[in-house]
Amino acid sequence: MDNTVFERNYEKPQEDMEYCTAVFEQAVEGGFFQRYCDMVDKVPKIINPQDKENYEYLVNRCDQYAKRHYGRISAVVDYERWDSKINLYLPMLEFTTEEDMLLLRDIGEKAHYVNITQQPDGKFRLHIMINYFDPMMSDVEAELIKYKALEQDEKLASMFQMPELSLEDNEVIQRMKEILDRFDEETAVDRTTAFKAVLDHIGKMDAESKTLEHMAEMLEALLYKVLEEANGEDLS
Repeated sequence: MDNTVFERNYEKPQEDMEYCTAVFEQAVEGGFFQRYCDMVDKVPKIINPQDKENYEYLVNRCDQYAKRHYGRISAVVDYERWDSKINLYLPMLEFTTEEDMLLLRDIGEKAHYVNITQQPDGKFRLHIMINYFDPMMSDVEAELIKYKALEQDEKLASMFQMPELSLEDNEVIQRMKEILDRFDEETAVDRTTAFKAVLDHIGKMDAESKTLEHMAEMLEALLYKVLEEANGEDLS
């Protein structure tokens, strides 16, 4: 009986890999990652309870795995990079028992990023990252931070063929940010809840209504409505 063989090749062409390498190198040399981190550092953070639980659970499970396989473990909740990491260093990276296989499943369910690298001494590192922190900002603010960090490097922006925001769009986005700030500072409704409410509502409208200007107007209208209701409750 012949062997049953399945083979596919999804390797990228050499020119594609060269492009990816060039983009990464420019992002590093042009300071994109540093600018992005500096911008995110200024945003208030809260600990995500589920991520905290997942981190503590995986630290315990990985510690047991390291003992069984004669490796070592290093884990940290990082208040500078705003994430949590678990690193396992092992002479051989293998999963041979049911308990080992369950660890693989748990990592897949609870981690946000995983990679495996071989170390200079020949050992293997299993790197696990869990977000752990949630920035207190809306999705549109998160995308704006990425955009602003990217647009400061003309060469990197050109690699992505990124269009520049018009002066009018920049003004509208700044206005939206100020309105969202007021939700946090002046009301019991946080900025994320307010933004999602407007986003859900505008998503049901026709294409012509789905503009930044209209979104800003709806956010402002919602803000005044919330403030009026709060003042009405206070006066009653």
